[in-house]
Amino acid sequence: MGNTIAGNVAAEGGGGIRCYGDAAPTIEGNAIVGNTAAVGGGGVCCWDHSSPLMVGNRISGNTTGSGGGIYCYDNSSPIIVGNTIVGNNAEYGGGIRCRDSSSPVIVGCTFADNWAGGYGGAIHNYSSSPIVISTILWGDSAGTAGAEIYSVGVDTVVVSYSDVEGGWPGEGNIDADPTFVLASERDYRLLWHSPCIDAGHPDSLDPDATRSDMGAFFFDQDDYLTLYLTPDAMVVSQGEELGVTYTVINRWAQPEAFWVLAEAALPGGGTLNVFGPDQYILPADAIVQRHLSHSVPGSAPLGMYGYRSRIGVPPSSLYDEDSFRFVVVEP
Repeated sequence: MGNTIAGNVAAEGGGGIRCYGDAAPTIEGNAIVGNTAAVGGGGVCCWDHSSPLMVGNRISGNTTGSGGGIYCYDNSSPIIVGNTIVGNNAEYGGGIRCRDSSSPVIVGCTFADNWAGGYGGAIHNYSSSPIVISTILWGDSAGTAGAEIYSVGVDTVVVSYSDVEGGWPGEGNIDADPTFVLASERDYRLLWHSPCIDAGHPDSLDPDATRSDMGAFFFDQDDYLTLYLTPDAMVVSQGEELGVTYTVINRWAQPEAFWVLAEAALPGGGTLNVFGPDQYILPADAIVQRHLSHSVPGSAPLGMYGYRSRIGVPPSSLYDEDSFRFVVVEP
């Protein structure tokens, strides 16, 4: 949990992780990025009756021939919940390929910007029986056919309560722009008024006790105002600038005043004020995005930083907060 599995190369299957021979590990909260496999599963390969539980991972930028993000083969049956499967590449199944009697269950995931040179930008199915629930499949592409889903063989892909670009038959499915926060920067959280909010499986609830949303990220309706931070990059050189897009959402029918404060946690300990507290007024039922640039001094210590921003009314009303980590390196 909490690992970064990146830049690996596998001569067979599973550039990042390979599950084989009845293996049933829990793979949770990891970044599985930029891996390559010769056979299948640039990110994760599930092989020979394996049944991993995969929860809350980011599987991105992986490459192989079959299943850029995930490859399910030979009676494998993974449970895939709350994963972001984006920007992967393969000949078959840019996001995931299911083959030879495999039966993955995919719940509350987001597939986006995956690419297949042949078939199935998001999902390629061959004689398997994947189940897809409360999932977003949007903005994927394929060179030949099936930008989102391509299925061939005796079985098919069963999809319900999901947002599939171009449409797909099934109960509760929609074909509507999910309105991501900032897809250009691969921020696939949902903006207010997204058609995916409260549109997932009706028997499942989000942590805020509302009906489940589609996709890997639920919109927290407990927040009075909502704050999202989207960094331009996670690695910044000394003397350069750290760019951050602030998204602030007011769901209410009246304007709301708030203060914003941003801080950086330093590698050696301690906290640096980045800006604020500054006061703003957000119009009624509004979404405002603003890009800020922060200069990183040439003498800034190298290492891992934390960036956190909070919005509210001091001294005691915190409406929302968001944070991310970034690394400062030598030029």
